[in-house]
Amino acid sequence: NVTDTNLPINNNNTCKDIDECLFSPSVCGPDSICINEIGSYNCSCLNGFTATNPSLTVSINNTCTDIDECLFSPSVCGPDSICTNEIGSYNCSCLDGFTATNSSLPISINNTCRDVDECVDISDVCGPNSICNNTVGSYNCWCMSGYNVTDPNLPINSNNTCKDIHECLDSVSVCGLNSYCYNYNGSFSCFCWEGY
Repeated sequence: NVTDTNLPINNNNTCKDIDECLFSPSVCGPDSICINEIGSYNCSCLNGFTATNPSLTVSINNTCTDIDECLFSPSVCGPDSICTNEIGSYNCSCLDGFTATNSSLPISINNTCRDVDECVDISDVCGPNSICNNTVGSYNCWCMSGYNVTDPNLPINSNNTCKDIHECLDSVSVCGLNSYCYNYNGSFSCFCWEGY
C-alpha cells in the first residue's frame, strides 16, 4: 500500500506494509492469534484450540475449534477424577469420596485425587456407639455390640445413631427364672434373687 494513494509511487511516496491483523473481521477467524509480518501475516490458534484441519494452516477457511481435552487425553486429570471440557480449557474435580492430594493446588495429573478417610477426616461421621470402616471412595458404619441403629431403614450416621439395646426389656427371659436383669450401655447383667 502506498503512503498517499493520490500520488504516484516514487522516493517520496513509498509502499508500506499492510497490517492484515487489524482487519475486521479477523483474517484468521475466531479463537486465533494473528501475527503481522512484512508483506504477509501468520495465524495460530489460542491455547486450548486447534485448526479444524490440523494438516492445513490456520485461516478464515480453516478456523480454530475447541480441543476437548477430556476426550483427547482421558488421564489429563489423573485417577479418581472427573474431567469437564470448557471452551478453550477443561476443569478437573474429584469423584465423591476423594479429595485433591494438595488442596491448595488445582487437580491435575501432578496433583491427583486421593481417598478421603471419612473415619479419620470427618468428626464423628457414624455417630456415637458405632464402628467406622473406611473403604475406597466411601465408608461403612456398624453399631457396636449391644447397640442397634435408631431407624433400621436408614444408614447409620450422625443423624441416625446407634442406641443401647435394653436387653432386659427386649427379652424377659434373658436371665432365666428366679433372677433379675440389670441393663447398662452396651450390655446387661443378671443377678439371682435373694435366696437363689
